[in-house]
Amino acid sequence: MTQNPKPKTQNPRPYYQKVSYLCKFKNINIMNSSIFKISLFLALICGISQSLTAQSVFPSFLNGTWKMEDKEVYEHWDLLNENSLKGISYANRNGVIVVMEYLEISNIQKEVLYSATVVDQNNGDPIYFKLIQSDSLFVFVNPNHDFPQKIVYHKIDEQKLFVEVLGKNDEGFSYFLIKK
Repeated sequence: MTQNPKPKTQNPRPYYQKVSYLCKFKNINIMNSSIFKISLFLALICGISQSLTAQSVFPSFLNGTWKMEDKEVYEHWDLLNENSLKGISYANRNGVIVVMEYLEISNIQKEVLYSATVVDQNNGDPIYFKLIQSDSLFVFVNPNHDFPQKIVYHKIDEQKLFVEVLGKNDEGFSYFLIKK
């Protein structure tokens, strides 16, 4: 004689309680499960990766005053918010501050742009450079500009940067900036 299965009844327990109950019923230790460990590992890696990506996309470390090594030339940057830096490049000539260019880095619709407005050049219009690489090396490019076509900020540590200003065939000049 065959038995008819019992009619199913609605279980009022929430889902997590059902999973816990099933694990106990089937003698499954979810914490020691390989699938659980792999899932946890992948979730942590993804979370760390997203966190690092979010931190490295915008060069907020530029905030502050930086002095060119062995010269009285400075860059000063103000972090206005998590998506915007404004700055100036200036020289100290016998106690007189001479502004050479106005700088801005902005994250606009997930695109980071560097703009430089050089005093007495380009009719006062800014020249834009697009961020193409970021991490400890921030590379901004504008292949349509005569010079520079590439500006690179290489973060050596919290107190020192290596900057390259390059044109065609990566020719140009470079210098170190020290945080003040």
